[in-house]
Amino acid sequence: MPRFENKGFDPEKRNRNNDLDRTVPEDENYYGFNPVDLDFNNRQRKKDVLQDNQYNPYDQQGINPCDTSPQTQQTNDIQPPQRFRSESAGDFERPINTGQNNRRKPDKSKRTSPHSSKKDKKTAGKGKLPRMSVGKGILAFVLVLVLILVGSVGVVMGRINYNDKEENTYVSADTLESSSMVKNILILGVDARSDEDAEQTRSDTMMLVSLDMRHRCIKMVSFLRDTWVYIPTLGYEQRLNAACSSGGYQGVVDAIEYNFGIKIDGYAVADFEMFKVLVDSLGGVEVDVTQEEADEVTNHPSRYGNVTLESGKYKLSGEQALAYCRIRKIDTDFARTERQRTVMSAILSSAKSANIFRLYRMAFSSAPYIETDMSKGQLMALVLQAGICLTGDMHQTKVPFEGTWSYATISGNSVISINTDENKQMLTDYIYNMSSADIEAQESETE
Repeated sequence: MPRFENKGFDPEKRNRNNDLDRTVPEDENYYGFNPVDLDFNNRQRKKDVLQDNQYNPYDQQGINPCDTSPQTQQTNDIQPPQRFRSESAGDFERPINTGQNNRRKPDKSKRTSPHSSKKDKKTAGKGKLPRMSVGKGILAFVLVLVLILVGSVGVVMGRINYNDKEENTYVSADTLESSSMVKNILILGVDARSDEDAEQTRSDTMMLVSLDMRHRCIKMVSFLRDTWVYIPTLGYEQRLNAACSSGGYQGVVDAIEYNFGIKIDGYAVADFEMFKVLVDSLGGVEVDVTQEEADEVTNHPSRYGNVTLESGKYKLSGEQALAYCRIRKIDTDFARTERQRTVMSAILSSAKSANIFRLYRMAFSSAPYIETDMSKGQLMALVLQAGICLTGDMHQTKVPFEGTWSYATISGNSVISINTDENKQMLTDYIYNMSSADIEAQESETE
């Protein structure tokens, strides 16, 4: 709608306003304003042109409000008005406020020479935006990158499933071995089908991942599921993996803390689907597959989900890596847990060399399949601690340790009977006291 066709507009009122005499009465002309002649074409052309800041004849009846300089003299030698001319860049130069007379003076240097003086060259950069140094530019980039990373981590954290933290009521916390330089996270792999409650199934994988910041390394310890130990939630001895079906995820934590005396800082649970997503998001993991392992998976499609494997060292997809970890018929549970730790080491190695975008995609894709009792703040701290430890070596072992166990049949069950006290002492020493050099020296002795 045109601006003058609004509702209530009276066009006759505008015509009446145009007929009004807008001349200021003499007795009300307090500032001495005279009508301004805007007809530039009819002005008298003179050779003499008024210079900048010359006395304005139009202000002879009063003070020019646009001129802030004090008027020191009057003159009757009034020159004809300056003819209309184009404005130049000099007309817009701002005076420097010295606290005295702010009256703008002509720039003589511009009139006498087209070249700038040495003084002008020194001050030529003044008034321009300061140039950012290379160091400050890099710092700004890093800060922006950190903000993006923190925001990205926040998005990933929001996709994880969180459980309330529970206390172990079967053992006193002050009797457990712990250190501010070591964080122990229990990784539980649950073989739950779509119609089953994961917490009511037996834990298929129980792996303790220790972030040892003192020795700057990562240590992985597999607990064999057939290990015969006391299950606090049951009140009697049973296979270790029965702790999950009787007490849920916290029941597994309680059983390990009770029998082996080390503090577990939190758990993370993942089903098989998450495992596949994790490996695929990294572009696969490199594993050396034996001919016997390849035949076991390929020749039993119903057992391993129609997956085929070939012998040799090559990259496994998520489906292949999962089938590889589930192999259990050709050898013992010791070999099976070693395959699991091999794949976990390959995942950590791939993550170590992956760029930040691939790592984000991995975390974003796998987060919905993770369940944990750690808070977002604890997970953030854990990420930083893991970053420190990833710069070092990765080590792996199993419980029970060599020379501390034997096969046994208890109540009709084929199980692994262990010396609990020996395993408790050896596990504590491995996690808290041994450096990478110590572990490598020990492994060399046993070979």
